[in-house]
Amino acid sequence: MNLNTHYRKKTLLMITGLALGIASSSTLAQVAPPPTKPAKEQPEYKPAPTAAPKPAAKPAAPKPKPAMNASRNRGDIANLPINVPYPKLAEQGPDGRILRLRQLPDIAAMKSNPNIGPKSVEKIMPIVYSRRYRMELKIIDNLDLYWQLTGGLIENMDMSNITEMSQAAEMIKPLIGETTLSQELLNRNILTRVQGGMNQYIVREYKKAITDEIQVLEGEKGLEEVMRFVLEDSIHETINTYNAMLAEALSQIATLVDQTNAQSSEAIAIRALEKPLSDVPIRQLEDIQIFDAAFRKLPYEEAMAIFQAMRENREFPSLSPTVQKIDVLHARKVVSDSGFELLAKDPKTGRVLDTRKRDEDGKPMILDGDGNKVEPKTKPVED
Repeated sequence: MNLNTHYRKKTLLMITGLALGIASSSTLAQVAPPPTKPAKEQPEYKPAPTAAPKPAAKPAAPKPKPAMNASRNRGDIANLPINVPYPKLAEQGPDGRILRLRQLPDIAAMKSNPNIGPKSVEKIMPIVYSRRYRMELKIIDNLDLYWQLTGGLIENMDMSNITEMSQAAEMIKPLIGETTLSQELLNRNILTRVQGGMNQYIVREYKKAITDEIQVLEGEKGLEEVMRFVLEDSIHETINTYNAMLAEALSQIATLVDQTNAQSSEAIAIRALEKPLSDVPIRQLEDIQIFDAAFRKLPYEEAMAIFQAMRENREFPSLSPTVQKIDVLHARKVVSDSGFELLAKDPKTGRVLDTRKRDEDGKPMILDGDGNKVEPKTKPVED
């Protein structure tokens, strides 16, 4: 690896702050300083001066407690059950290339993780809801940045241009979380070191398989395409959140345009796209792509207002109806299912979302302050 290539890769990882663990220490070789030459003559001997007495050592100051977002995982896999068989996230598609996950890898890894069962999901789900809530706010506040990044900026970027990569990394910062989902669950003591460490290991394994494949298939351009993958992967959770917001807005866009008093010709035209979200995943994706193309034509202010109004129209503004319970089971994973329970209360109306109680369709019930069932305003949609 020449020095320029080494510099580009090291610079990208530093400026983005996205340490994915995909570059081994061997690929980031350091240049050792040249050895010093021996002196031609022996220097004249001079006795060392008498050392002054050292002052009494002060007691060591107590070490500060680690911050909330401090890493509890040091990457040590010695105590992880990596030899226990589990489904790998990296699966080959019909063309022989590794399929890219649409689902967030940290969530997909929980099904493969032999240490995570339904009991853990009960504690994990509130954090998933919280992250979705925070990510929605990030997207609304930085919609212009998101549209630029996902509108061809990363896809068409010259990865050999350090300046362009630096600019993209700065644009990404407001749109990503402080930590990954796995790391946040570790920091909050929701996952143990073994559970969280194994989840991180499974995710890193998947991403490394992709970067290895890229470098083999892309040849001389392999390093640059790995950099592109790093940037795109950093906003994976952001993209999922944005698409979920579009899916939720699609079935009520005419009402939202009227509610926000959007007056642009683009807003008037987008009203005609309102339709129920399909139950077929492939059709869902097609509908969202068509809707997204029209939605991006709106003025930023109108688009932001529509998203904000959509959230306020929910029974619980902070709980996205597109978030689904995480399925951590597969055919070879047998654990006892204690059931997922979530109680969430709206302080304004006093209504409660109780997943322990189900309606005739099997959906969680919304109860009023007296415990009576309340019909939901909107139907849940898939992520």
